Amino acid sequence: MRRTMLAAITLLAVTFSVAAAQEPKFVKGQGCVAAGAEASCLVVKDVKTGVLYNLFFKGTKPEAGTGIKFTGVPSDKMTTCMEGKPLDVSKWLQVDTLKCASDQKPKP
Repeated sequence: MRRTMLAAITLLAVTFSVAAAQEPKFVKGQGCVAAGAEASCLVVKDVKTGVLYNLFFKGTKPEAGTGIKFTGVPSDKMTTCMEGKPLDVSKWLQVDTLKCASDQKPKP
């Protein structure tokens, strides 16, 4: 009986850890959208962490110089953008309180 209980508990623990590993890890941040080094690439340097993200949007994209708050999932797809961590943006909102230059460029 004890072995059966121990086996059941172990199986549940493994199942939950595998399920947790398969769920996407959402990333949240905010910053000024900037044109990347390559054409059509958009990047944002998160104001809190300083991490540079290469953002991929579905649908409407913000323009360079727009302050945004974003949520996304890290991406492993191939990209020609040569900078930042690739992130598939699931949602974004404009943040007017961020002061961004219209020609915002990422700093090295």
